[in-house]
Amino acid sequence: MSTFAPFKALVHQRCGLHLEGLAEARLFRAVASLQASTGLTDTTQLLTRLTSDTALFDQFVSQLTVNETYFYREPDALRWLVNRYLPERLATEEPPLSIFSAGCSSGEEPYSVAMMLFEHFGERAKALFNLTGGDLDHQVLAKARQAVYGGMAFRALSADFKARYFSPYKGRFKLHESLRQWVTFCPFNLLNAEESSPGGPFDVILFRNVSIYFDQQTRRRIHQQLGQLLAPNGILLCGVSETMGNDLGVFELVEAQGVFYFRRAEPPTAVPHSPPLLMGDESADGSGDNASKELEPANSDALAPAAPSEQTTEKAQTDAISHPLQTAHQLLNQNAFDDAATLLEALLKQQPWSIDALVLAGLVARWQQQPHQAYDYFKRAIYVAPECWPAHFYLAELYRQGELPDEPLQRKQRYAAVVRLLTNTPTSNGGLDTIAPPLPPGDARFLAERYLAAVDITLASTSTTQGAG
Repeated sequence: MSTFAPFKALVHQRCGLHLEGLAEARLFRAVASLQASTGLTDTTQLLTRLTSDTALFDQFVSQLTVNETYFYREPDALRWLVNRYLPERLATEEPPLSIFSAGCSSGEEPYSVAMMLFEHFGERAKALFNLTGGDLDHQVLAKARQAVYGGMAFRALSADFKARYFSPYKGRFKLHESLRQWVTFCPFNLLNAEESSPGGPFDVILFRNVSIYFDQQTRRRIHQQLGQLLAPNGILLCGVSETMGNDLGVFELVEAQGVFYFRRAEPPTAVPHSPPLLMGDESADGSGDNASKELEPANSDALAPAAPSEQTTEKAQTDAISHPLQTAHQLLNQNAFDDAATLLEALLKQQPWSIDALVLAGLVARWQQQPHQAYDYFKRAIYVAPECWPAHFYLAELYRQGELPDEPLQRKQRYAAVVRLLTNTPTSNGGLDTIAPPLPPGDARFLAERYLAAVDITLASTSTTQGAG
């Protein structure tokens, strides 16, 4: 592990990427590729080359992130942005408004916003809004500028939209030129907004499904950097499952129509000191007599606290469980795995069959590279709630990712359960009461179907080999 520590430190210093847990496997492959391409095996020489050769470092970093994205990801937040927030903003601000997708990967997010804006505003949209995407990875930026995509990118896009905005191109699909030219792409390092400035100030910054790569301290630094790019009345929109992990005190968390976003934290308003209102004081609003009567309780019973109702007691019990669950979820999102594990261990002693706690504990154990413990937690969750598709999914992932010795039949059974459960109830929360599913149901079903097909190929191949023997 010490051999790779200098590479981790260099990448973290320059880009902020947190290469721990399962991300280490990508680092190992990237270092092996670097050794093959340079012919160097000495760590010091490799680090010297990486430090001095910008293009080589960019190529190295491009192997460390999972550029898994697609059109219309988490569409509810985008619909609120386009249909509610931006029209209200245009009523008070002069166009054009500027929108920036930070960590845009291969461009699906800013292009999704472009399509939605065009749907809502028509041709006027190009005069009303400027769209920019920025990413550290130069290779994915080249793909974004080309705007040519394959099947997986369209898994959440309706057939009508695909036909309306894309044309067949060399076996794939290319975005119409008018939208492609509307969106500008530029290199952008989230840790250094000044050195790689994308322009601004921006009325909206999208920082969605990116923060998983960063620890809490780095996310706070990124927020400070993004704050320099944000217009005074601008907002920062994070991914649905990342919101709590990004509530770090730099911005104020706000909710509107079920969508959470961040804005600049406003200083507390000073409350003017007023002398106490005296009974019968004629200077107060209203007559002194009336004020006196309103301040006096009708009878002494009004001063006694009401006895807690059954509903109140039940709510208190629910809150006692939900608060530590939300805290544990936030700690998980911040990669504070030890703290999350400690909190969940205490909670499971009180509530040993809490589905939410069991799923979170399984995820934490997995990130701590304790696959057998993760297996136990997920199995317990399924025992309590057979409809818990997240537990089925992550059990299968333990086998597929090689964290446990592979058992193709077990993989098939678990992925098939995910597909069956989400086919019957596409928006199922999997029996979770407090936290949201770790990944959207649509994503889980899509991936489960894909991996299920791969398992069938593996099983068929094994059967053929055994038969030939």
